[in-house]
Amino acid sequence: ELAIEGNANFKLLSVQASSHDAVHLRTDQAPFTDKRIRRALALTLDREAIVKGLLKGRAIVGNDTPFAPIFPSADTSVPQRKQDIAEAKRLLAEAGAPNGFEVTLTTERAYDIPDYAVIIQNFAKKAGIDIKLNVLPQDAYYGSATFGSSPWLDSNLGITDFGHRGTPDIFLNATLKSDGAWNAAHFKNADYDALLVEYGKARDLQTQRIAAGKIQTLLLDETPEIISYFSQYSRIASAKVEGVRFTAISHLLLDRVSFVQA
Repeated sequence: ELAIEGNANFKLLSVQASSHDAVHLRTDQAPFTDKRIRRALALTLDREAIVKGLLKGRAIVGNDTPFAPIFPSADTSVPQRKQDIAEAKRLLAEAGAPNGFEVTLTTERAYDIPDYAVIIQNFAKKAGIDIKLNVLPQDAYYGSATFGSSPWLDSNLGITDFGHRGTPDIFLNATLKSDGAWNAAHFKNADYDALLVEYGKARDLQTQRIAAGKIQTLLLDETPEIISYFSQYSRIASAKVEGVRFTAISHLLLDRVSFVQA
């Protein structure tokens, strides 16, 4: 993408997606059994800087829940989490870790994720959190994709990429529900599970959005995962054509394509 910027023969087209890199924090293993510790790590991140630097502006800021702003059901009135190092330090001290803690972040060598891991490592240092990085080949990271034999699902702290979905349902259920097959955070919360049922039963957008707001508020309080951005999906097209459209799941739409008149 960067190679064609400024090249008059091509143009870069982008659409906003719900794709994201989720940072899971194992809620059943120290030090992340205490939600204050989890929130402290989340508060060290400067999300705007990550979007501007790592993603070159081709993303929107996330708020530590799978509800991307592009989802109509997302409650956009829920306050956005922002970097607050002083509050992170206060929470750490309150949780009995005034000098921070050490932890290993395990992730995959794919896309921008290794760079994102370094960014998290550097931001965390501001609050005294010492993160060691364990970056694995992608196949090794996922392993068998089952609990007990997968660094993805077994690591204390990790980053996993998730592709675009048209609704947040699979993210909400597979990654965060108590019995979710992708629940790398090992998050088990009866209130959350009940809210998922409420959300699923909603028969109109307003009711669904109310349930979504409750879910978003609960996840911000519990912080089983950190989602600091939702990426855009980009395509390169010739400058000689117009009307090229595509979706965030790679569907290329050519019904309106025409050649640009010289």
